[in-house]
Amino acid sequence: MSKKNSEITYHEIYQQPESFAAINATLDDIYKVLDQAFAEKYDELIFTGCGTSLYLAQAAAHAFSTYNAIPAKAMCCSELYYFPETYVKDRKVLVLPITRKSYTTEVRMAIDKVRSYPNVKSLAITCDKDSEKYNDFVILSPDTAEDSVIMTRSFTSMVYLSVVMAMYVGGKKDQIEAMSGYADHARDALAKMDDLAKKIVSEHENLNLYITLGQGIYYGVANECMNKMKEMGLTNSEGYYSLEYRHGPMSLVDENTLIIFLGSEHTGDGDAKLMAEMKSYGATTVAIGSKAGTELSEADYCLDLPYGYNDEQNAAIIGFIGQFLGYYIAEKKGIDADSPRHLSQAIVIK
Repeated sequence: MSKKNSEITYHEIYQQPESFAAINATLDDIYKVLDQAFAEKYDELIFTGCGTSLYLAQAAAHAFSTYNAIPAKAMCCSELYYFPETYVKDRKVLVLPITRKSYTTEVRMAIDKVRSYPNVKSLAITCDKDSEKYNDFVILSPDTAEDSVIMTRSFTSMVYLSVVMAMYVGGKKDQIEAMSGYADHARDALAKMDDLAKKIVSEHENLNLYITLGQGIYYGVANECMNKMKEMGLTNSEGYYSLEYRHGPMSLVDENTLIIFLGSEHTGDGDAKLMAEMKSYGATTVAIGSKAGTELSEADYCLDLPYGYNDEQNAAIIGFIGQFLGYYIAEKKGIDADSPRHLSQAIVIK
């Protein structure tokens, strides 16, 4: 029997709960590293990565800023490499590279460059223990091995790990403990989002533009949803801060546009008005979030996340929708997402 297209990727999407459980099982080890890394005071934190890991850095920086008073930002590795003085000169900075594989060239180049400056240290958020070779500190997602080129469980597990870090450094261990059942909640969300994505793609044959919108921590997740649909389905997709979509990009909206709202607990009123406007232009709308059923109930497709989590806690789960949409778009087109065009697990520059 021949292998089904995208079989490896699909299987690994469903392994995400095991990744969350593995992080929860190693929290004491993570806490010890964080105690060491944050024994010093920093002027700023810079989260960095490439591609999916940059979008992850955007989410991680927001999470850290939510729980801590230390300024935090996200920046791509190439920018740190080419313009290090802009970001680290004469400052005490902790740089946090986020990476699935330790040998991604641009990550190594950036971290080697910024660590050559005094008062710069690095804390890797990673799935690869070999990141210890070029960083001062490492926190690890221990069960995230992926055969697929596409990042799925590695992305969400490092989102989860970043949120754990933000809460712990901010003195909110109680919010980490409240996520002890995260793996079971993730399994429930996976099944529901799988069904939802399959239904959307099957019911709308002519969709040709996929938009994901999110504010706060969900902006980085929205960008990753955009990336998953491009990588897996070779389709036109975009991610934006929700209310920014009015400022030019909505010119493209028509009856072949799908708009996914990642509904923050803080943005319901603005999202609802935007959604009504986009529907008036012909878009099909999807709302997912902890209050989607009440604040965004006018969406064509609506899915609540009824787990009692805040935005930061929900961030790893809510991004499942981009993975499944990418998968079903690829299936409809006959594309094998296990072998995405032009891509590899880590970009190594010779």
